[in-house]
Amino acid sequence: MKKVTGIILALLIATSLNSFALDIPLMDMRNKIFEESKVMKKKLANSKDIIFLNSMWDSCVIAINQLDAYFSLVGIFNTIKKENLTEASVGYLISWLNQTKQTNELNIKNLNSLTSTFEARTKLYKAKLTNIFTELDSHITKELEKLSLLQRSLQKTKPGKKP
Repeated sequence: MKKVTGIILALLIATSLNSFALDIPLMDMRNKIFEESKVMKKKLANSKDIIFLNSMWDSCVIAINQLDAYFSLVGIFNTIKKENLTEASVGYLISWLNQTKQTNELNIKNLNSLTSTFEARTKLYKAKLTNIFTELDSHITKELEKLSLLQRSLQKTKPGKKP
């Protein structure tokens, strides 16, 4: 009986951990960008479009670094006890995401300005990255909406303010 209970408990824990891992679209986007950057890096040495590919690879690295920094900020944010949350702490996350979104939009603009490529493969990478960055932009917007709701709820629950 103890074995069955232990197995059921282990399965419940495993499935709950997996469900949390599946619900992180920004992490999924980070991994997509990382995979694309690895493919591009391999093609750099043999390409006639080395400048364009290098620029696209740089854009990937910047996006990855910004998302990694955001995950670190979220990790720090999650160490704050619920009763100690402030508008400012949520504001830092919002500010970082807004900055990331601006950089992402600049990446999309730069990708769309690349016109004279030598290889069809470069055009394929450009289109793929533009789609990935556009998708990332929509995920950032959704994350900003969630954080804005949290920030507004903190404004309403401030001591001295009526909810």
